[in-house]
Amino acid sequence: MMPIRRLVVIAALACAVLARAGAADDPEVRIADGTIRGVAGWSTQAFLGIPFAAPPLGALRWMPPAPVVPWPGVRDATQLARPCATEGFGDGPRTTNEDCLYLNVYRPASATAGEALPVMVFIHGGGNFSGSTTIYDGVRMAEVTHAVVVFPAYRLGVFGSLALRDAGASGGTFILQDNLAALHWVQRNIAAFGGNPADVTVSGQSSGGTDVCNLLASPAAAGLFHQAIIQSGICGGTSAFEGDSLASTQAATTAYAASLGCTGADAAIAACLRAKPAGELLDAWHGRSGTASGTALLPLPVMDAVARGRIVHVPVLVGFTRDEWWSFEHALYPLSAAGLREQFAANFHDRAAAVAAAYPESAYPHREYALGAAVGDNLIVCPSLRLARALAAVVRVSAYEFADRSAPPFKSLNPANAQPRPPGYTGGAGHTAELQYLYNYQSAEGPLDAAQRRLGDAMIAGWVAFGRSTPPAWPAFTAAHPVVERIGADGASFVPVRTAGAEHHCALWDAR
Repeated sequence: MMPIRRLVVIAALACAVLARAGAADDPEVRIADGTIRGVAGWSTQAFLGIPFAAPPLGALRWMPPAPVVPWPGVRDATQLARPCATEGFGDGPRTTNEDCLYLNVYRPASATAGEALPVMVFIHGGGNFSGSTTIYDGVRMAEVTHAVVVFPAYRLGVFGSLALRDAGASGGTFILQDNLAALHWVQRNIAAFGGNPADVTVSGQSSGGTDVCNLLASPAAAGLFHQAIIQSGICGGTSAFEGDSLASTQAATTAYAASLGCTGADAAIAACLRAKPAGELLDAWHGRSGTASGTALLPLPVMDAVARGRIVHVPVLVGFTRDEWWSFEHALYPLSAAGLREQFAANFHDRAAAVAAAYPESAYPHREYALGAAVGDNLIVCPSLRLARALAAVVRVSAYEFADRSAPPFKSLNPANAQPRPPGYTGGAGHTAELQYLYNYQSAEGPLDAAQRRLGDAMIAGWVAFGRSTPPAWPAFTAAHPVVERIGADGASFVPVRTAGAEHHCALWDAR
């Protein structure tokens, strides 16, 4: 009998351990560009670092994703690719690597080509300027639901957001272009892993959720996915990663180029910027990271596209966490009563008094969380409910609120971004809190306990079932019946409620 050894699959600096029975048993899959060899486990298999586009280097920097050059022989797919160049944040440190258009695939060990399993594609968050696929894995989702799970990377920050005029209408849309290229890869190749190209769910969290909104509003995405899940995305308000119009993005690009000494004709500016080292480009970047609208790929801002019904017509699940912004405000500790009033005034201006009345500090375990609750409701929760109402006039929509306040809190994977914590700190059901339950998120502090693991299994089953089953599995959300599935509150799994808008003071935030 062949000796058994173990390989730690580091998907998120990962803790997911796949038991292996030797290299001879590692799976091989033939895809369009060649054969790859992955990692065999008892219940799942992983194929890591698969290229879905050519490296966007040199003349391909700020250009549409180019085709992969096929390879001879068998390509090793047992190691994660390096993250895309980023200035760094909580999900990882700074890196200048631009050779990063790779994806990871997880499937059940028993999967065979042509089996037609459901496919889940997850777009990571990080403000579109940070984050990576290396801090998630699809082991539990593949194991629990017998699905094929895909994690694509995409260009971030300055490398995904500039609009050089020599790139024409494709400028300012490289994040969207990379996500489209990954979905085209799925259509061409996922059947070889046992996945069904006619049953693809695209999901994303935070800026990844915003990217899913952009896919919904992109005519080029039609037919590439069949369900969509938006987790704490920002699609109905202003944010640093929603993007701007093409004209304003081009103007910002010109100003950015000038700050680096790149001036003159459009071609000269483009050549100058492409000659700059990645580190210098990152150091000078202080712009918005997102996808420009008014382009061929994103003709309208998302909410305008929804209002006109000009979206990809698929079922959509829209969700948020109960305490979206709690964990981002503890850095203000200790915040005095006067300091809280100053923060309300700085953030909400002429509405500060009304906000302070709606979010009294006595209602929260820390004064900082009153501010966090207000910011999170204004930035994410109420815009998500507005988006759900608008979408419900066009497609079938369901909604959820992740509410497990015992969830492991966020921890920074970047020592430079670590923040001291106040006594008795809890992040509540904060931004990113649901990710550990779904994808073994490595920026979550500590493993799940037995009850949380059971909740995670129920969530995984619900995510994969969405769009593939009819209500009451996921009740329909409508303007008249705004049913939100509350997940994980007080030990319960899924409880439908109709009070989420009132509980998050959306009447205040919707009054513009």
